[in-house]
Amino acid sequence: MGKKKKQPSPPVPSTPPTIYEATLGATGAVVKGQTISQAQAEARRKAGQDVVVCGPNLAANRRLAGSIERNANGSAKRCPPHANAGVHALPHYQPDPRPPTGHTFYETPNLKAF
Repeated sequence: MGKKKKQPSPPVPSTPPTIYEATLGATGAVVKGQTISQAQAEARRKAGQDVVVCGPNLAANRRLAGSIERNANGSAKRCPPHANAGVHALPHYQPDPRPPTGHTFYETPNLKAF
C-alpha cells in the first residue's frame, strides 16, 4: 500500500487588527491609548489626532490604516517610517495634501507600537 497523503492543516483564523488612540513618544515611539472603533478613528483623524492599527497581519494593518485615512480625509499618502523621527517610528498614512495634521500609523512584524 502507498503512503497516505498528508492533509493540509486547516487555515489558522486571522486575528483582525485593533485600532487605538495614539500619541508620539520619545525616539519616534507610537504609544497606544484606548481601543477605539473605525468610526472613532476616522473622527480623530479628521480632527488631526493620531491613531495606530495593531495586529499580527501586516497586509490587514496596512489596508485598514489606509481605509481610515482615506475615509477621514479623502486622499492619503503611504509613508515609510521617517528616519529623523527616531528608531521606533512606524510606517503610516497621512493626508495628501495636508492639513489636517496627524497620522494613521500601523504595525509591521518588526515595528510595534508601545
